[in-house]
Amino acid sequence: MKKTISGVLLALTAVFALAGCGKNKDKTQINFYCWNDEFKTRLNELYPEVKAKEGSKTTLKNGTVINWIQSPNQSAVYQNSLDVALENNLVDMFCFEADYATKYVKSNYVADMAALGIDQKNQYQYTKDIVTNASGKLVGSSWQATPGIIVYNEAAAKAAFGDTVSYADMDAKLSTDKATFDTAAAAAKENGIYMMIGSDDWFRTYQNNLSAKMWDGTNITLDKQLFQWLKDTKEYNEKGYLFSVADGYGLWGEAWGKKQNDDDVLTVFSCPWFTDFCLNGNRKIADHGGNLGMKAVKGYKSWFWGGTWLTATKTAAEDEAKKATVKDIIAKMTTDTDILKKLAIKYGDFTNDKPAMDALAKSDEGKSDLFGGQNVTAIYAASVEKADLSKASDYDQQICENIQNSFRTFFRGTDTAQVCLAAYIKALTEATSVKAENIKLAEGVTVSGDTITIA
Repeated sequence: MKKTISGVLLALTAVFALAGCGKNKDKTQINFYCWNDEFKTRLNELYPEVKAKEGSKTTLKNGTVINWIQSPNQSAVYQNSLDVALENNLVDMFCFEADYATKYVKSNYVADMAALGIDQKNQYQYTKDIVTNASGKLVGSSWQATPGIIVYNEAAAKAAFGDTVSYADMDAKLSTDKATFDTAAAAAKENGIYMMIGSDDWFRTYQNNLSAKMWDGTNITLDKQLFQWLKDTKEYNEKGYLFSVADGYGLWGEAWGKKQNDDDVLTVFSCPWFTDFCLNGNRKIADHGGNLGMKAVKGYKSWFWGGTWLTATKTAAEDEAKKATVKDIIAKMTTDTDILKKLAIKYGDFTNDKPAMDALAKSDEGKSDLFGGQNVTAIYAASVEKADLSKASDYDQQICENIQNSFRTFFRGTDTAQVCLAAYIKALTEATSVKAENIKLAEGVTVSGDTITIA
């Protein structure tokens, strides 16, 4: 419950701050809600209408000021803050993620992209599917696609499989199927190399392959894939294939981030934004030949990781002082082929423009200095068409975050699966307000003591 309260308090703080900002009638102001600097940085750098940028303000050539309002994404704090601001008509534009996109897509707050004049014909289909509402209208647009890949540590690969191991060898070991991946993990361990850092590294390969939506408006049904992740991760830890499941080695943990710089872990499950925000910061380039010292392969399973969409509120789209600017920001930053190509080259993003990415996949411009000149765009392009967001539902963020946090002691062997499941359901009720009796296990899944059975 503390998580929800903190989000509401933060939201109210933002509301009062905005009320003060609203007193300035001399300039048109666009209140833009987001949880980090990712989109702000890209707009400030590549949007041609930017005149000045300082702190939380971006001034455009037409005099409009973008007021960037941030709150942290974890534990649904951002959602809580955004929801209060939307209810009080204080939002003009905002970002949202795949894990909770459906909540906003079906709301009454978001504008129709086609009516606003946004042409999304070149975007990847899955990025459009998730922002298509019940009436068939697209109500959001993304500048990025986020296909998942596996990157392997070249030094660790040599330590595990010999100095002459080739890229083709590693691709076969990591991209054939799960059984071959398991065999590679066992062989690596024999030579003192861990397959992954921690329990969460491969979570999205399971979560992105659900059999059905987990929220139906009344019940949360916890999919078999979540329990398969629990079983497989427990096994990997017991066999010594994971470096650590101690505190700090979970997703976003400080120790987990620092460990990415070491050369005794073979694989990292990555995607375009992860390479930019995590590997590029956590790997010390100077220690690895001037690049990451890694190579990318498609991996043994199709998956993707998140992604950010932006939209405008209906009120902003109908405001004559804001409409043209709001439209131009979305159009240029999510559908302009030249800008998206520049964005991909500058930041290593795989951008949401199929012609631009197809061109980069076949040219030297698609080669990445971080990967020692490998054309990683081509790896992403081979994976992106398989991405599927049809199983996304409102509470995916809360379901995913809480299962990752609640079962850490199960992986360590200090609590049974049954004890952790009870703690998980309790945490999920607090995070979503869905009653415990409405949180169910998928048919065929049973948890008893330390045993998880999947029929």
